[in-house]
Amino acid sequence: MSNSTKIHEIHLPGGLNFFKNLTRELLPYYAEPVGSHLFIVEGTITKPRIGIRYPGYKLKQRILKRPNKNSALWANLYDFEVIPFEKRHEGSSVGFTYANLLKDFETHKKKNKFFWKMIVRLHDNNTIDKEPPKLNGINSRQFLEMLKWMWAQEDLNYKLSWKECCSTLPYRLQNRNGGPTSKGAGRDKFYAALILVYENHFDAASMRKIIP
Repeated sequence: MSNSTKIHEIHLPGGLNFFKNLTRELLPYYAEPVGSHLFIVEGTITKPRIGIRYPGYKLKQRILKRPNKNSALWANLYDFEVIPFEKRHEGSSVGFTYANLLKDFETHKKKNKFFWKMIVRLHDNNTIDKEPPKLNGINSRQFLEMLKWMWAQEDLNYKLSWKECCSTLPYRLQNRNGGPTSKGAGRDKFYAALILVYENHFDAASMRKIIP
């Protein structure tokens, strides 16, 4: 962890105001260097489990020929990086790809109905409100908490407009070429993959070909 990183601890309730509360916490730092603020969002500063680094590298200032008072001068305003912690130290998010999570779910977790119900509640309400069952593979709580913030990142980058997440600063969702990415599937893309594997319609390997 860099000495220049500013560390914050926030705990956001799930439900309808989740994104409103999240964007309110992040917005004051949007013009600062990439990754200069680390928010501990699961656990505490002394015992962190999940953090998010903000601003993300996808956040860009838009260059407009004729901006007006209603113009969105920023792109991907709430992009962030999800950081897992291992024994109080920053770990690597490389192992927490959607492909790896799906394979772990298929191999170790899909037969546990209680765990599946927790995934459904997480998808619908951004909340983990019970103690997850102890299962093999990736630690169950870490699986759910990483998924929670990966899904939040997906929604903010590919689905939700600035009005939908109640941002006080307008922005546009766009890809690296400047094209729009709003109204994408967001979290629903991976959720659909989980459902198809859970209900035995496809295995994880097949889903990687259908939903890369």
